[in-house]
Amino acid sequence: MSKKIKPAYHISGQSHVTGYSRFIGDGVKHQGILVAKMVVSTKAHAKLLEVDCEKAKKIAGVRAVLTYLDIPGENQVGHPVPDQPLLAETEVNFIGEPIALVVAESEKAATKALAAIDIKYEALPAIFSIEEAVGRKNFLGPCPKLETGDVEQAFATCDFVLEDMVGTPAQEHVYLETQRCIAVPGAEHEIILYPASQSANAVQEIAAQILGWKRKDITVDISRLGGAFGGKEGGITNAIAALTALACYHCNSSVELKLKRYEDQAWSGKRHPFSAKYKVGFNKDGKIIAYKAALYANGGAYTDLTLSVLERAVLSADNAYYIPNALIEGYPCRTNLLPNTAFRGFGGPQGIFIMESVIERVAQHLQMDPILIREVNVYQSGQKTHYGQIVSEACGEDMLKRLKTLSQYQQLKKDTELFNKNNSLVKRGLGVLLSKFGIAFTMSFINQASALIWLYGDGSVSLSHGAVEMGQQVHTKVAQIVAHTLGISLDSIRAESVNTKRIANASPTAASTATDLNGNAALKAAQELKSRLIPVAIRFLKKDHNVDSTVEDIIFLDNKIYDKSHPDQFITFKELVSHAYVMQVDLGAHGFYKADKLFYDRNTGKGEPFSYFVNGACLAQVEIDVLTGKTNVLKVFIVHEAATSINKEIDIGQVTGAFCQGYGWCTMEELQLNSEGRYLADTMATYKIPGIRDLPDVFEIEMVELKREKASVFGSKAVGEPPYTYGGATYFAIKNAILSLADNDKDVQLKMPATPEAIVMAIEEL
Repeated sequence: MSKKIKPAYHISGQSHVTGYSRFIGDGVKHQGILVAKMVVSTKAHAKLLEVDCEKAKKIAGVRAVLTYLDIPGENQVGHPVPDQPLLAETEVNFIGEPIALVVAESEKAATKALAAIDIKYEALPAIFSIEEAVGRKNFLGPCPKLETGDVEQAFATCDFVLEDMVGTPAQEHVYLETQRCIAVPGAEHEIILYPASQSANAVQEIAAQILGWKRKDITVDISRLGGAFGGKEGGITNAIAALTALACYHCNSSVELKLKRYEDQAWSGKRHPFSAKYKVGFNKDGKIIAYKAALYANGGAYTDLTLSVLERAVLSADNAYYIPNALIEGYPCRTNLLPNTAFRGFGGPQGIFIMESVIERVAQHLQMDPILIREVNVYQSGQKTHYGQIVSEACGEDMLKRLKTLSQYQQLKKDTELFNKNNSLVKRGLGVLLSKFGIAFTMSFINQASALIWLYGDGSVSLSHGAVEMGQQVHTKVAQIVAHTLGISLDSIRAESVNTKRIANASPTAASTATDLNGNAALKAAQELKSRLIPVAIRFLKKDHNVDSTVEDIIFLDNKIYDKSHPDQFITFKELVSHAYVMQVDLGAHGFYKADKLFYDRNTGKGEPFSYFVNGACLAQVEIDVLTGKTNVLKVFIVHEAATSINKEIDIGQVTGAFCQGYGWCTMEELQLNSEGRYLADTMATYKIPGIRDLPDVFEIEMVELKREKASVFGSKAVGEPPYTYGGATYFAIKNAILSLADNDKDVQLKMPATPEAIVMAIEEL
């Protein structure tokens, strides 16, 4: 069987463009469904002196007002670290922390009840910044430390040593569908949850824990999400589902809890802001000999996924460069902000951006081309990372070479320099970013998945797996794998919702692993079914066409099954399945896949946590107005390692969207705090994201499709998160444009994101 999969359409495309795609809460509501609303803290850190709900309970239409006292099980939603209560008990630790839940027969009654609840606080000292948390040694958990070589001794041998600070900001997820869940009472001690979640398994586990039930009594069903980007993996998502289950339990009625846009932005976790202090030693040729960095992550009030995010940042601190002597430390800072959570890249973008900032600083100090510094330091195959994993099939050097060719770099550089020479009020700059992104959950045991396939008598197929569809088209890719294996058309397959009764213990749809894990599981299930069908095919080809075949002779292709020597004598897939049913052949198969040989010892900071690396590079040309700081992105060139793409069109879409999201993080998406610990940008009117007018005039993407031994199902590589990092090239391009105004030896202090205000301030400081 050929491993090259045919091009395929978007499996949900027609439903999307015609408006028939249903998301959570769409369609006919359950009769008598109740409305739930959260009562949240207005203080960042305070004792709860009193929570008076009596007036609210008496309002017409109010069915229940619930506090932590009404939780029959364990008041805990922290996952994987159990440190976060579902409903606050005696103390609140961030603005937006749930205190009570109102359940009513209408939106109006619920809103009226919210206003009737009287809460009295006693303010406590609050911590908002990384600096404050570090000063008080206020950390959420252990601080990882990764070391290779002898850093201090290596610094003594370097021609140059530089020290500096780098910071990366928070970022709002801006998924189209806000946080929500519907709970429906089932028969005989069961609740069915329909949450906007990337992890059915986590929702089931936490809801059962809150109610004091067994997990078998909680069914979670997720059809599709209106976007997520990591924002629906943990934290508030689990709390929303657990609260909805709690309301359903107490009222014995269907309940819906959904956040309005401003509530979602005000109460949901963000990308972790980072601060990094580094020291780098290098020689005259630009070769980095020693690197020491401390990475500080602002985790917020509770752990959520901070430890895992920080771990990936520390693992990504080398990015695409071999550094023989390195010491990388991570610090998970506890503050009184809402708990920050997973976001596309999961710490990788922060670690990579910090390293790329170091590269740029070295290039500036030596007055050398930043691409040359990258070429001097890029990994070669066989070299080891600072955590001991061998980098095989290294291709960073090739990515840079391809990027220079695609962008016509030397000519573009000359044109940019000439433009700056002839213009005083408008300047142009070039920025480059190289990326090496590891793929796998760093918690090794999570790298597992299951799939379930049923064949029906008419040849149609039901496909279940554990990956949640949220716009990345994992359903399309997994269905392509099954269709290719069974030799049938894609429209024969129905991709089912993720349901804990069909697929239990599913890993989160995260870390760009969904197709790798679930695609391999579905492949195994399809191969099992095929192995059962082949003897049936041999029998009927012999009976109907007098063709003698062996197992190796049978071909499944284009909905037909035939002997490779007699392609004109076939039976259809529908006929084959019908025959198999009559012959009492099992037409259902479960496939299980686990990623072998992955391990990571957190005590030693050594191991092989990643299945493979995805490589790529980006070059951006920008133009800035030196008076207003306004930026235009003129040209973007991306070279991305796709290996053997399962669906090239989907992959290009992922690269395009990821770049735009990363570009927004680096240049315009600003989340400022007031003195009380509240984010000021809590609506889309006050939070700017890239729009269609922000796209570059020239946007070229080269998908590098080459056979890779270190790859996944059918030789493919993950594509969801790695290209996010490319957006950083726009930041470096802006900095390069500002540098054209500066003396050669002067550093540009450009805050991130590089908003117009930040650009003007950086220029004024020259």
